[in-house]
Amino acid sequence: MAELFSFSSRAELDAKENLQCFIQQCKTELTVFGSDLDWREWRWPKAGNFTKLGANSRTKDGADKLDEQFIDFAKAYFRYQQGHKPTGAKNELKALRTIEAALLQSESSASISNLSLSTLDQAAQLMREHYAKESDYHGGRELERLAKFVTSKKLIAQDLSGWISPILRKKDDIQTGEKAKTRREQKMPSEEALTALAEIFANKPSEPKDIFTSATFAMLMCAPSRITEIFELPVDCEVEQKDSKGVMRYGWRFYSGKGFGADIKWIPTEMVGVAKEAVSRLKILTSESRKLAKWMEANPNKFYRHESCPSVSESEPLTMSEVCQALGLACDTKKATRTSLNNCGLEQKDGVYTLSHLWQYVLSRQPKGFPWLSKEKSIKYSKALFSMQRNLLHNSHGTSPVILWKPTNNVFNNDLSPRMSLQGDSHRSVFDRYGYQGEDGNRLKLTSHQARHLLNTIAQRGGLSQLQIAKWSGRAEAKQNRTYNHMSEYEMVALAEGLDTSLTLFGPSGEVEKHIPVTIQEFNTLEKGAVHITEFGVCVHDFTMSPCEKYRDCLNCTEQVCIKGEKDKLARIKKRLNEVEDHYTGTKAAMGEGVAGADRWYDYHKNTLRRLHELVSILENPSVPDGAQIKLKNDKAFSPLRRAIDSKVAKPVSPSDEELKMLDDMTKLLGGGLG
Repeated sequence: MAELFSFSSRAELDAKENLQCFIQQCKTELTVFGSDLDWREWRWPKAGNFTKLGANSRTKDGADKLDEQFIDFAKAYFRYQQGHKPTGAKNELKALRTIEAALLQSESSASISNLSLSTLDQAAQLMREHYAKESDYHGGRELERLAKFVTSKKLIAQDLSGWISPILRKKDDIQTGEKAKTRREQKMPSEEALTALAEIFANKPSEPKDIFTSATFAMLMCAPSRITEIFELPVDCEVEQKDSKGVMRYGWRFYSGKGFGADIKWIPTEMVGVAKEAVSRLKILTSESRKLAKWMEANPNKFYRHESCPSVSESEPLTMSEVCQALGLACDTKKATRTSLNNCGLEQKDGVYTLSHLWQYVLSRQPKGFPWLSKEKSIKYSKALFSMQRNLLHNSHGTSPVILWKPTNNVFNNDLSPRMSLQGDSHRSVFDRYGYQGEDGNRLKLTSHQARHLLNTIAQRGGLSQLQIAKWSGRAEAKQNRTYNHMSEYEMVALAEGLDTSLTLFGPSGEVEKHIPVTIQEFNTLEKGAVHITEFGVCVHDFTMSPCEKYRDCLNCTEQVCIKGEKDKLARIKKRLNEVEDHYTGTKAAMGEGVAGADRWYDYHKNTLRRLHELVSILENPSVPDGAQIKLKNDKAFSPLRRAIDSKVAKPVSPSDEELKMLDDMTKLLGGGLG
């Protein structure tokens, strides 16, 4: 029987060789996620789990791990991409799971070498089915990125670089109606909560937790920032320098997320005092923590001698009470001493430990990554504004004099809101502690991100350009501004009308215009909307947009068009003029007699009489050619729609004087070459 074999092209052989080389290098040469990472494991601690699509991320069942023919590539690709561009979302795992599932459905094996256009399409469909909106969009982008990567690195024989993800970005949220109003209210902070927190800050609280919460939120109100950016500010973040006009400006040196990078966030002049005070309070609050961190960096083998530390040598045996004093634990009674040692996992005997022994215990309990608070941004605990000691913000536990800690967004947000899941007074927010509540009796609440939404909306209302808003907020792209714009539809209409008063929601204001007369045949060939004849002219109102707002009152309507030269209609207008003159005289007399309601009829007939005199004078003017179309404007006309919009716009559309001053200052500042 003849022998058969499967022929592999040179491109296929090269791709297989490149793939094996790529996996081997990522396995042996990369140290991303730690040099001690066990490559054989499919659950990488604090990195990611290589589980199948749809499996529980915490599963320990080996049947849920990725296919053996695919998992080595998945590990290599994930480690490589996170090493070159680390992200918190880790969307690479979404792409890898859906591709593995698609390969198993459509190909004979799950090897990445079998990746094709149809497999990518299938993976995109699986992405839609298994992930929520917006999350599937980011996963689709990662599929596209992976296809370009394996092609450019020649890890597969096919060229997939032209494949584009079919998953579109989620459309912007609705901007009008009750749902939009509810969404805006959820994103924006309540005025009651803002006022309460401002009063707490102004009253200079003395408790560490109150100082932390009020000062941190004050910083968020000074410039649109993410809470993580604030928490990773260096202690020397403050910057002062003169702009191009010689005006001294104040800002914070920060490192923004979402691709913007390092920069200086400048503070509006009106908020500089608040910003300086907030930073000053936090510096004082965290000074001892930075002192401790600096000591540990310089003296890794010597115990930190804080105020309560026993005055003994490093090698002298300590009593149980002295151990508690050294670690800052409760030791008022023998029972408290034993409980403290037991909670720390230490032996409850005298003479067991020395300060040298305890120092190794202390070092082992420092935050992960010490001495770095943020290695990515090169911020050490000894240089961080928010470097703190453990339990510094705790209500009942004593502050540790030797163990460092950094706050998180959850710690901050939990102190701004009531936690309904906790019964009774086990959790009291900053508002609860100071006795603040809403007018309706409900507990007040805020979130850290609401301040960012508020400042962005104020900037939109005040007319800052999209580039300026993005720059002030620390965004890489101006299009991201739209997520933070919570102006109502009424405000947007008013803003658009303010840009060009001739382009109003109701069309250009009608004025007397001269037109060359046209024949009936020419008129019939023109593109025009529905019109109907009135006793005085022609009505051009578009009834598909709204019903008639001037029923039986055509002469006071701005959509009434009169044609010069129509004698019958001119006669009717003059007849109405005589009638209105009689009514005007009668209402004037009635108003003099104090008849109730006569003043309103007097104003109405006075305005109508003025318009009729004006209209008759134009229609009888020999300089106006026959056929001219006459449409008078009416500044005093009543419009239910206009009135409704004005009532909605009146309150929110205009920033306050203080906000306008701040925005004007920011406009000058951002244009001064300092950003």
